[in-house]
Amino acid sequence: IGSNNKGVWNNEGVSIRIIITPPWWKTIWAYIFYLLLTGLIIWLIWKEQLRRVHIRQELKMKRFEANKLQELDQMKSRFFTNISHEIRTPLTLILGPLEQLISEAARDKWKKQLRTMSRNGRNLLRLINQLLDFSKLESGRMSLNAREENIVLLLKGMVHSFDSLAKHNRIFLTFKSEEDVILAWTDQDKLEKIMANLLSNAFKFTPEGGKISVRLATCEGGLPFAPAKVDKILEIRVEDTGAGIAADQIMHIFERYYQVDGNNQQTGTGIGLALTKEIVELHHGRITVESEPGKGSTFIIHLPLGKDYLTDDEIITDQEEQFPGVEPIHKDMVLLPDDTDKIPSGDINKSKAAVKKDLPILLIVEDTEDVRTYIRGFLTSNYRIIEAQDGEEGFEKASEMIPDLIISDVMMPKMDGFQLCEKLKTDERTSHIPVILLTARASEGSKLKGLETGADDYLVKPFNAKELTIRIKNLIEQRRKIRERFTRDITLSPKDITVTSADERFLNRAMEIIEKNMSDPDFAVDLFSKEAGLSHSQLHRKIRALTNQSPVEFIRMIRLKRAASLLKQKYGNVVEIAYEVGFNNPSYFAECFRKQFGKSPSEYIS
Repeated sequence: IGSNNKGVWNNEGVSIRIIITPPWWKTIWAYIFYLLLTGLIIWLIWKEQLRRVHIRQELKMKRFEANKLQELDQMKSRFFTNISHEIRTPLTLILGPLEQLISEAARDKWKKQLRTMSRNGRNLLRLINQLLDFSKLESGRMSLNAREENIVLLLKGMVHSFDSLAKHNRIFLTFKSEEDVILAWTDQDKLEKIMANLLSNAFKFTPEGGKISVRLATCEGGLPFAPAKVDKILEIRVEDTGAGIAADQIMHIFERYYQVDGNNQQTGTGIGLALTKEIVELHHGRITVESEPGKGSTFIIHLPLGKDYLTDDEIITDQEEQFPGVEPIHKDMVLLPDDTDKIPSGDINKSKAAVKKDLPILLIVEDTEDVRTYIRGFLTSNYRIIEAQDGEEGFEKASEMIPDLIISDVMMPKMDGFQLCEKLKTDERTSHIPVILLTARASEGSKLKGLETGADDYLVKPFNAKELTIRIKNLIEQRRKIRERFTRDITLSPKDITVTSADERFLNRAMEIIEKNMSDPDFAVDLFSKEAGLSHSQLHRKIRALTNQSPVEFIRMIRLKRAASLLKQKYGNVVEIAYEVGFNNPSYFAECFRKQFGKSPSEYIS
């Protein structure tokens, strides 16, 4: 049998043709399939890439939109802050003079009208504060600052602050608690806003002869809304016998800007109850309402007791974080018709017979001329007033004049009040000067920031003229008593009389300069001023502010204190010690010593 490429044959001449067929995966159809499959894979890969690009673009767009929303939110917050400042400043100029007019008004008719104006001005201030609170909630800047309080005493005081309003409206107001002491971790400032909104709302819709009651009780935990770690719940019920709320409106009353429909009812903005709900939920609580038209309404607040459910950021345990010496003012939240008479009367109009040059110097730093004029108007009879339009000018005048006290606005061009206060308190020339900050920023964070920069006091606009006068007087009086202690007490050191470390460093340096020149009878103010690096006037005002003495008296006092210490140590006789501390005349030394300590040197030794 033979073969070739065309087939095979045998010996008999019969040919057999054999066709060799390739495998199916090598056929033309297979290659067409491979081509189609490759195209499909390429198309799928291309489509997946397009999808990923689309997703990336969407994510990029979402990030862009989120950033834009965040920027808009920040712009809105800045707008609310700035508009608050702009509104609070004219409110200060409205409410401040109104309070003075009320106290001076002779006729009851005028006094009643002025009180109406003042009350509505505070209403406007309350609305501004509520809008700012909403802004903080939306931007996530409102945080819970809870500390343990006896909630019974706290709420009792809040309720009784409405007694005058209840008496004025002929409404019977009561407060009851099942227990005398209920300890709860709560944010006092925000709780006051809750109660002020609920009570103001109750008074608004309760007619004369009606009743409003606030009741406290505790119940077991396990309520659906309560955190898992809570065993007991505080229940606060605010009940009134007012007009009530229709059933179809109850579900909407906590919505923003929603107003209950009703005949002959006072209108509002529709933000008070919405803000109340937000603040209650910030406390991890819940607020509900029960109401029947014509019979009244009951608002029920449930707050968890204990602190296990709170985060570390929500707890304040350091009692010193309260503002020392600064009583919180919540007059803008409590709408009393006669509260302008409840401000402690201060000594605003002292006798003008005092010599002007002996009066303390006050520096007013404020960018609004009307506010400066208003403050100057009720302080000028008791103080010498100098003014500055911004922080930079304020610092220059403070460094030059060394005033006894500085009153500064916070929001100012060039240098704001926080920056000014920090610069004043770290500069050796001005570190001793008390600073009162006036601001439209009512938040606790702003107060803490102001106090952290070294401010001695903090008042929120609109402030009361009498209150500001009293705070100024108290700060100056406190410094005067400290100075007297330093002059009188032999062993008192600089750290016992100074308020800032810069003051302590200055006094220590001043005393070191005197100690170095103790035995030199020719050491006087000229050399003292030169070595201290201050001008004569700056040295005089700085020493006077810290010790209530002139530089000459201060040098003599340090010498006499050293002499007293040497006499106690029996360093030598009186004449030797007199020469040792820089006195050339022993009799003059004895006279000065008696004047300083009430005893002669020989009596002091014995």
